[in-house]
Amino acid sequence: MTTRIKTIGRDEYIASIRLLQDSESCRFANQALAWWDRHFSWRAQGCDVLVGPSDEPLSYIFSKIDHYSEYLTVYNLFTPLGEQRNGYAHELLRLTMENACKRHVRRITFSSVSASLDFYIGIGFIFWGINTIGDYHCDLPIPKEGLSGMEKMTDNGDLKMLIGKQIEKIYAKVSNNEIKLTPTQLLRYQKDRLKLGSKCRFEALSALKG
Repeated sequence: MTTRIKTIGRDEYIASIRLLQDSESCRFANQALAWWDRHFSWRAQGCDVLVGPSDEPLSYIFSKIDHYSEYLTVYNLFTPLGEQRNGYAHELLRLTMENACKRHVRRITFSSVSASLDFYIGIGFIFWGINTIGDYHCDLPIPKEGLSGMEKMTDNGDLKMLIGKQIEKIYAKVSNNEIKLTPTQLLRYQKDRLKLGSKCRFEALSALKG
């Protein structure tokens, strides 16, 4: 199926998510709307949607490239329940990173909830640890090949290359946050760490920071 990215504004986004059928997709879509309303201007930056041949929405991403083209920050990426497991989120992220590469953006950063870890580690991302609310923090260079080069880079790249000049920033984001977890959060964190294995580099980051 032929797909493409379409940028939509607030009114079109609201009209689009009104068509969602399941409560979980509606909840997430409305949370993303409320977060964007609080933090950014829709006039400056809308939502990018992966659409099919008839302009049907397949997956949504809220992201932003900073003024200096240093970072692509992904704030929300979601696929409605009825369209999941078709590779749409992967394709939307691939196209978003491809656009960032064309603009010579150097790094990508985002936070992942526990439930999304399988998706991200499956396409090559690694994490440095958890942030203050217990989400998993990613901050990596964007390979010249875009998303297709991510797994090779994280598997073969040395730690200093992956961190670049961001060690203070990354370490401040993830240091000592596990001690702040509730018992329920700690249990989930321990399970996630087993799942992540070498895909979480907190210990290596801490050793490098000294």
